[in-house]
Amino acid sequence: MSEPSHPSIESTEDARIASLALELRALRGEVESLRVKTRSARILGAFSAAALVLGAGLGAIATPEQQASRVVQTKRLEIVDDAGRVALVATATAQGGRLDLWNAAGANTARIGANDSGGDLILWNRDGSPAVSAYAQASGGRLELGGGGARVAALLESSTLGGRLALANRAGNPVVGAAAFDEGGTLRVGNRENRDVAVLSTAEHGGSLVLGADTGERFARLLAGEEGGELDLACRSGAHRVAASATEKEALVTTLSAKGASRLEATADGGTVDVLSTDGARLASLEANAVGGVVVCRAGGERALASMGANPSLDRGGIFQIYNASQAPVFAAAVNAEGAGRLALGTREGSATFIAESGGDDGASLSLSRSGRRALALLAGSNGGLLNLFSAAGAPVVVAGTAEDAAGGAVIVRGGEGKDLVRVGIDERGGGNVILFNKDASERRAVAAPR
Repeated sequence: MSEPSHPSIESTEDARIASLALELRALRGEVESLRVKTRSARILGAFSAAALVLGAGLGAIATPEQQASRVVQTKRLEIVDDAGRVALVATATAQGGRLDLWNAAGANTARIGANDSGGDLILWNRDGSPAVSAYAQASGGRLELGGGGARVAALLESSTLGGRLALANRAGNPVVGAAAFDEGGTLRVGNRENRDVAVLSTAEHGGSLVLGADTGERFARLLAGEEGGELDLACRSGAHRVAASATEKEALVTTLSAKGASRLEATADGGTVDVLSTDGARLASLEANAVGGVVVCRAGGERALASMGANPSLDRGGIFQIYNASQAPVFAAAVNAEGAGRLALGTREGSATFIAESGGDDGASLSLSRSGRRALALLAGSNGGLLNLFSAAGAPVVVAGTAEDAAGGAVIVRGGEGKDLVRVGIDERGGGNVILFNKDASERRAVAAPR
């Protein structure tokens, strides 16, 4: 507080004002005695007291017959109570006028004055600590709320750039803050050491939220991007991190660690889940295709080792494939067109050379191929087994199986033109017979068992 509890009166002007104050107290006593008589007397006493105050600077008390002075000039005006204690002081300073108020205990509790930027107001509590302070500044204003002693607990400030708000803890650290500026606004929350733990602010394409640890590291960030939202999460050491983003075309979630990573992606065509290595190469993937999903195991990058899932070429079931280093499928297990199982082995180029599959009923077949042409075929049918041996051109040259016109087996040997040249089978009596044909199958000779 800049003013003493009981200011001294030293100047001649001050002494004259003090003399007038004594006369004022005497007049107040007379007015008080008249106040008990009539209401009119009380009103007159009030006007008389007011006239004494207005006339104090002239050294005389105005009477109703005298003309009231229009101007009262003094360098210092003090108002005292009945006990002579100063209650109000009006003074002039180098910056302008100032008005101070004292309470009954003699404490300076309020001040309003002028400063170089405008005006200011200060309110003190009964302990003498600033409670409210308001200042006019060159481009705005400033409001401070005290928190005991010289500590400022709350601050509100304005300028041509915008507004600012700060709330301090008991240590005096501004742990809550808000600011407005041309681009938008910012809201900030700090811990007791005044490190950032939450910052909400305007970003280039929207808003952002940053969350930090008690040691100052940033662990989480939520951001509005140009095409959608973005999210980042991190651990204290930075070894583990989660990143997510969303746009009109896709949504992506990536998790990183010291030993690898994973990525979850959704697009208009489906979704993908990838397990990544430390250098970002894909090791395993869960993908969606046109008819379902597929799991792919990789050797890093895009090279697939094995896959299992819905068969995109046959929407009736699944498929399992193993690939060589050239990405050619060398083993495959799938559901065939009839809904039964199919097993295939391929060459290094991916051509199937061994195919085993079940038929629509309880039958099965086995096929061996070379260069895309079948060389051997085994079939389990309703009347038994069937064996076909094929030529290099893919024509069946040896056919063996159960005879249709007799009880037993039959073997047919054909030429390159596909004509039967030798038939070995069972005759109607149950004995064996052999039928030989010439080259064009126009003549035949039968060899039968003895009767």
